[in-house]
Amino acid sequence: MREVSATSRSSRRIRERKFGRAPVGSFFGFVAGARSTSRASVKLVPRRELLQGHAHVHGGVLAALADTAGVWLVYPELAHGVEMTSIEFKLNFLRPATLDAGELVATAKLVKRGRTIALADVDVTQGGELVAKGLFTYLVFELAARSSDRRPDVSSRSRRARRSKG
Repeated sequence: MREVSATSRSSRRIRERKFGRAPVGSFFGFVAGARSTSRASVKLVPRRELLQGHAHVHGGVLAALADTAGVWLVYPELAHGVEMTSIEFKLNFLRPATLDAGELVATAKLVKRGRTIALADVDVTQGGELVAKGLFTYLVFELAARSSDRRPDVSSRSRRARRSKG
């Protein structure tokens, strides 16, 4: 993975703006908080639409909040042409998050960032109490050229294969 240098500050700012426009964050109402290269936070004010049947914030919402904090930690630091995606997470729910207990805050701490894998430890708190604790793994990869940018395979072998299928 390419490292971020002082010359890529503009790339970091572009990624920070792009992160803020992600549709899922808007849908849930996530608000990006403070971030550094080793720590980042994302906040959510619970609302009625995010509750499950027992008047607690749905676990999937908490998982999305925690994952988003991990992405907010790692994503802006990636070099141009490098992307990431979540590949695994484990989240323990420790107490219910409720509508009236205040803002939820997910804080991600960088455990390790390698060439192709990034690992974040995430705490979700509400009113100073730990609601959930998780470990999130991200695959970091360079973007391949889009299929429209690739030259078509016009070899005779390729043409024969297409003919035999059709």
